[in-house]
Amino acid sequence: MNEQTVTKRQWLFVLARAYLGISFFFSDHGNARPNELSGFLKFGLRNGYSWYQGFLNSVVVPHSVTFGTLVVIAEIYVGIALVIGLSTRVATCVALFLLLNFMCAKGPVPWGPGIDQSDIVLALIILFSDAGRIFGVDKLLADRFPKLWIF
Repeated sequence: MNEQTVTKRQWLFVLARAYLGISFFFSDHGNARPNELSGFLKFGLRNGYSWYQGFLNSVVVPHSVTFGTLVVIAEIYVGIALVIGLSTRVATCVALFLLLNFMCAKGPVPWGPGIDQSDIVLALIILFSDAGRIFGVDKLLADRFPKLWIF
């Protein structure tokens, strides 16, 4: 009976991992549509935290093409990695970084309605579980390289 409970719990981690991966893969934050990043930056400069607005003005806006490309690549990486369970912990850290940035750009109501907060909680659950080692490529890599915590 205990083994069955553990199995059900592990499948919930797999489901959470796959859900977050699919969410990132089909994300609307940076899917390479023209002017999408500029629209998001305008929104962030108008609504984001004041310290984050300064960061956007001084770092992101001057290099918006580079940041736009990095966001697209990061979201595609997170999506694929979480769905197949490859480098799950690294992908989850990248997802957390992106989600925190998206939340900061949206402004000073961090616990208002929004999916970023629930995705952050989901990412933390995935990060601290062995979600990649259950029905994922990380299981094969962890068996091959047992001393690497990254898998």
